[in-house]
Amino acid sequence: MGDDRESSEAAGCFGCGSANSRGLGLVFRRGRGEESVEATTVLDDTFAGYDGLAHGGIVSTLLDEAMGWAILELAGRYAVTRSLSVDFRRPVRIDQQLRVHARIAGEETDGALRVEASIVDARERLLASAVGIWVPIRRSRVRRPKTAAAVS
Repeated sequence: MGDDRESSEAAGCFGCGSANSRGLGLVFRRGRGEESVEATTVLDDTFAGYDGLAHGGIVSTLLDEAMGWAILELAGRYAVTRSLSVDFRRPVRIDQQLRVHARIAGEETDGALRVEASIVDARERLLASAVGIWVPIRRSRVRRPKTAAAVS
């Protein structure tokens, strides 16, 4: 999204990290109307559950990742998932174009953020949706990844 957050803090992230060869490699950008974030992807059979369908845990990960990026990009805050409720509407097929998007839907009385996310196919059919409650954390609580020099 035009800054150095990914390279310095999340390069190994399973959802969006460019240095994670086993990850999803999602790249988020501002969505339609600038009130959301979105990414497109095509899942390969590495992420299958069975019979050409994406594993439910991967579908949940796509939704969770979009929510985290919505908070980071739209509110400029770091947060962690308190709860995630997923509604699986239709099978999510591998080798199919998908768009995942998320928006901040509000704030709870304790300061936690309510975030909504969904996945649609190329025909804009809703495949899965989720509501998450996210707890903001201080930037100082975000650990930097260990470098090779620090490990040796």
